[in-house]
Amino acid sequence: MLAQKLQHNTTCKSESHDRHLCYLVSQGFHLSDEREFRALTENPRFECHRCNRIAKSDENLCVPFDL
Repeated sequence: MLAQKLQHNTTCKSESHDRHLCYLVSQGFHLSDEREFRALTENPRFECHRCNRIAKSDENLCVPFDL
């Protein structure tokens, strides 16, 4: 089975997009640093309107809204 590279939000204009979960996952961060990834997603308070990922901080999402 071939590994599929996950896409991130290429339309995000944020200067901190490299800290957004969609970007981090597309780079394999959830596999390479599972503990830190879990820390970003534990006890989520926000969800992304674009990718539906959940995060503890709104700074880790492209289009966050409160859960």
